[in-house]
Amino acid sequence: MKFKVTWGKKLIAGILLAAVVVGGTAAPAEAAGKKSTAVVAQDNYRKTLCKGFLGKSYGSVVDGIRCDCSGYTRAALNRLESKGRKGTALKNVSVGAHCTRDWVSGSSISYTTGVATKGAIQWNSGTKKSIGRKSSGKSLSQLELGDVVVYGKGGSSSHIAIYFGEFSSMEAVKDYLEDIGVYAKGTIKRSAGDKYSYSGRTIVHKYGNSRYWRIHSTCSGIMIDNDIAGTSRYTSSFGQWKWTFDTGIEVE
Repeated sequence: MKFKVTWGKKLIAGILLAAVVVGGTAAPAEAAGKKSTAVVAQDNYRKTLCKGFLGKSYGSVVDGIRCDCSGYTRAALNRLESKGRKGTALKNVSVGAHCTRDWVSGSSISYTTGVATKGAIQWNSGTKKSIGRKSSGKSLSQLELGDVVVYGKGGSSSHIAIYFGEFSSMEAVKDYLEDIGVYAKGTIKRSAGDKYSYSGRTIVHKYGNSRYWRIHSTCSGIMIDNDIAGTSRYTSSFGQWKWTFDTGIEVE
């Protein structure tokens, strides 16, 4: 009799499990559980860093955050989101670091990830990760999208920027901004031999011939430039590139 009861319970459990799998409600939850790290497509990532920020004055307020160098970094990363068409669905990004010192001393980032299914997103519970130091500065070839670079003077942090990627020239940066829809075609104008502007505000500035570009808030406004290593005398006030951090969001 015990055998029959046990066998009957197993049969019922098997039928219920099959019904759940066939009905399509178990698979998304399982898939969502495997995607706890945020993954964002690179065009989406770069567009978020730029749109609504480029050309704004230093200290402009966006989403309630004053965009000095660290404020811009926090406000831009907080805006990241994805519907999961490429990479992981992402929402509720919140950077814990409020100043450059917080990045150096140790901070965190939190977000919610999910997996897109037909007509819906299966969301996980929130994830919180430590923002880890990847290395000391000076290694341009090892920079990856998703990295944050911090500058310092003496033992103190003094400036912060987000790595924007490799581009062969400032013309390539300008074309890319138009291609991904940050600006309409033909609206970015060359304002000097080493600058591109939009509505009279500098948004791309070339220093030398480096192919590695960053985006950051400067006294001249929020812009993209190619002096990550800090070799230009015009950007020496930022300090020396001392630290590189991984935000905990993967860009691909």
